[in-house]
Amino acid sequence: MKRVSLLVLIALLGALIAACGGAPAVQPTAAPGATAAPEQPTTPPAPPSAGATIKIASQSPLSGPQAALGTGIRNGAQLAIEQLAQPLIDLGFTVELAPFDDQARAEVGSANAKNIVSDPEIMCVVGHLNSGVALASLPDYQNASLAMVSPANTNPNITEGGYGVAFRVVGRDDVQGIVGEQFAREELEVESVYIIHDTTAYGQGVAEFFRLAAEENGMEVLGFEGTEEQSDFSAILTPIQAANPDLIYFGGLYPQAGPLFRQARDRGIAAQFLGPDGMDSPELATLAGDAVDGMHYTSVAAPVSQFPNAAQFATDYQAQFNGTATPFSAQAYDAAGICITGIAAAAEAAGGVPTRAQVLEELKGLAGYEGITGDYTFNENGDPNPATYFVLQANVADWNANALITRLEIAPPGSESTTTPPPAATEAEPLVDLIAALGAEVVDLNLGTIKLASQSPLSGPQAALGTGIRNGAELSVEQLNELLADAGVTFELAPFDDQARAEVGSANAKNIVSDPDIMCVVGHLNSGVALASLPDYQNASLAMVSPANTNPNITEGGYGVAFRVVGRDDVQGIVGEQFAREELEVESVYIIHDTTAYGQGVAEFFRLAAEENGMEVLGFEGTEEQSDFSAILTPIQAANPDLIYFGGLYPQAGPLFRQARDRGIAAQFLGPDGMDSPELATLAGDAVDGMHYTSVAAPVSQFPNAAQFATDYQAQFNAAATPFSAQAYDSAAFCVAGILQAAVDAAAAPTRAQVVDAIRGLPTLGGITGDYKFNENGDPEVATYFVLQANIVDWNENLLITRLDIAPPQ
Repeated sequence: MKRVSLLVLIALLGALIAACGGAPAVQPTAAPGATAAPEQPTTPPAPPSAGATIKIASQSPLSGPQAALGTGIRNGAQLAIEQLAQPLIDLGFTVELAPFDDQARAEVGSANAKNIVSDPEIMCVVGHLNSGVALASLPDYQNASLAMVSPANTNPNITEGGYGVAFRVVGRDDVQGIVGEQFAREELEVESVYIIHDTTAYGQGVAEFFRLAAEENGMEVLGFEGTEEQSDFSAILTPIQAANPDLIYFGGLYPQAGPLFRQARDRGIAAQFLGPDGMDSPELATLAGDAVDGMHYTSVAAPVSQFPNAAQFATDYQAQFNGTATPFSAQAYDAAGICITGIAAAAEAAGGVPTRAQVLEELKGLAGYEGITGDYTFNENGDPNPATYFVLQANVADWNANALITRLEIAPPGSESTTTPPPAATEAEPLVDLIAALGAEVVDLNLGTIKLASQSPLSGPQAALGTGIRNGAELSVEQLNELLADAGVTFELAPFDDQARAEVGSANAKNIVSDPDIMCVVGHLNSGVALASLPDYQNASLAMVSPANTNPNITEGGYGVAFRVVGRDDVQGIVGEQFAREELEVESVYIIHDTTAYGQGVAEFFRLAAEENGMEVLGFEGTEEQSDFSAILTPIQAANPDLIYFGGLYPQAGPLFRQARDRGIAAQFLGPDGMDSPELATLAGDAVDGMHYTSVAAPVSQFPNAAQFATDYQAQFNAAATPFSAQAYDSAAFCVAGILQAAVDAAAAPTRAQVVDAIRGLPTLGGITGDYKFNENGDPEVATYFVLQANIVDWNENLLITRLDIAPPQ
C-alpha cells in the first residue's frame, strides 16, 4: 500500500485514476419533452439473426462428491445468460445454456466435448472445474475452433498446451504453489513439510510447484506422495506421524482432504494444514470438523464476499437457487459474460450468425472486460493479466466468514506487467484477535461495566445516517461482549442524539464527560458538531473515535483526543476535482456549499484545486436553504456551468439537484460523501441517476470483510447497513481495544488519559472496513477514498469507479 504526501498527491491521483479507467460512457437520451419528427408507421425489419439460437455450454460436475462446486459453476453461467445476454437478444438471437455433467471424470468430459462440438449452435464453453477434465476435453474444442473460458482451471497446461482456444479468469498453479510455499515459510514459520496430492493434473500440479519452491528455499520436504484413497488414510498417515512435520500440504480437493485432515488430528498429529483452492468449500468443514478450524488455504477464487462488485450477484444467486453462491460461481458468471461479449462482437461483425473461429478471434482481442470478480484482459496464451491470488483462514462455524489474510495481484509467468506483487501477508493483526487476547489478560482486574457513548443525529433529516452510526456501534458492543464473556468486563453503549446541531452536540458532550463510566466516544456524523464537542472531550481527556468526520481540524485542531477511521476533506476535495477535470472533462464549475464546517470545507478544497488546475470557477456560494433554491439556481442557470459541485449532505442536495433539472439546467452533478444515502435518490429522483460522488466510506458492499456485518445488521435492525455504520462498528472496537490495552498496561481500571494514550499506541489492526494505524494526530496512516456513480434503483448497487489509498497530508 503506497503512502503519498500531499505534495505529490495530484500527480499520483492522475496516474491512479487513469489506471483504473474512466467513467463508463453514458448513452445519449432525448431531452425531457423533446418531440421527434413524425414518421409514417412502419414495421421494423427483423434483425438478420431473428429466430436463430445461440448456445453456451457449461461443463462441470453436477453429480458426485464435487457437485457443490460444479453446480455453482452451472448456476453462475445460467444467471449470466439471463442477465447479460441482451446484446445477443438485440441482434435477434435466442440465447440458451446447455449444461453438461462431466462428473469430475476426464473420460466423461471428453465424451461430452464430442457432443458439444457436434451441436453447431454452441459457440462457447464455460468450464471446467477440474483441470484434468478440461485437458481431456480441449483437443475436441481445438479441432472445432470452439472457445473455452474457464472459471476454475489452474493447471498451466490449460493455456500453455498449445490448444489456442482456452481462456481463464483465474490464476495458475505455478503461481499459487509459490504463494502457498512463501506463506508457509514466512508467515506460518514452518521448517518441514510432508506433501500429499490426489494424483490429478490439478492436485499433483500445484503440489509439485509447492515442492519445487520449498526445496529451493530451504524448507525440508519429508515426503511427497500421491493417493487416490478416499476414506481410510492409515497407510499415508503412519509415515507422516513418524516424520513429525511442521506442515501437511495437500494438493487436491475437499472431499478427499476432509477425511485426511480429520484422521490426522484423530491420530494426534499436530502439524498445521495447508492446501490450494480445492479446499474452498463449506463441505470441508462438514467432513473434517474442528480439525480444519483455523487452517489456511490459497485460492484463485475465494468466497464471493471477497468481491465487492459481486454483492448483487450473491443476492440474486440466493434468490434464484435458494443457496449461497459457491466459490467459482461468480467466476462462471464472468466467464459466461465474456463468452456473450465475444459472440456478440463476432455476430455484429459478421452481420449474422458468426463462426466459432470468429468468436475465438474476438475473445483473443478482448481487453478490459469489467466483470464482477475483476477486470480481465487476456495475454496471448489466454491467461488473465494480472490474476488474483488469496490466502484465507478457515472458519468452520461460517465458511463465508473465512478471514482474508492477504490478496495478491500477479502477472502470469512470462508476461510483461507493471504489477508488483505485494508482500506475502498483510502486517495487520485482526482487531478482534487483539481484543480477545487483551480480554484474557484483564480477567483478574474485575473491570465491571464500562460505557461507550455515541453521538450522531437520531432525529431530523440526517437521522438515516446517524441511526446507522448508533446501530453499528451497538452491534460492535454486543458482539464484543460475547467475545469477552469470561473477561470480567461488560461494555455498554450510551447513545446521544446530537440532532446534527453544534449546540446540541456540545450540550451532550458536557453530559457525557460528567459520567465517569464513559471511557470513549464514537462520533460524530457532522464535523461541525464534533468540533463543537471536542473542547469538552479534550478537557476531560476523553477519547473520540470518529466513523465519519472528515474536516482536517478534527485531528489538526490541537485537541489531542480525536481519532478517525476515515479520510479527510483536504484530500477528498482534490480527488473530486481531479475526477471532474480528467474523467468528466468539465471545464467550468459552480460550487455551492451548506455553510457547515464539513460542507464548506470540502467545497473550499475542491475550489482551490480547480483554480490551481485551470478549471473555471463561475461561482462559490453558501446557503442554508432547505426547500426553495430559486435564488441560487437563477445565477447558476445564467452562468451555464459544465458542473455543479455541492458541498453538503443529501437532505439539502436532493431538492437542489431536482429543482436544477426541473429548470432545464443540464450541468453534471458532483459532491462528497454527504451524498451517500438512498434518501438522495428519494428526494431527487431521476435528477441524480448516474451522478458521481466521492466518499471516504462507500456502501458496505465495497468492504469484503464487512459481509457478515451487513448480514447481522439486516437481521438485527431489519434494514440495510447504511454508509458509516460499518465504520462505527470499527470505531467502537477501537475504543474497546484502547480501554483494554490501557487496563493491561495499568494493571487496573484505566483513566481516560491512559485510554487516549493506548489508542494512539495501538499497532496496525484490521477492522471490517480496512487496516488502521493512527498517526500522531489521530489520522489513519493510510485512508481510502472512493469515486462512485449513483444508481437510484438500488443504492447498494452504486458503481465503483475508482478506489484510492492515500496517506494524510504531512
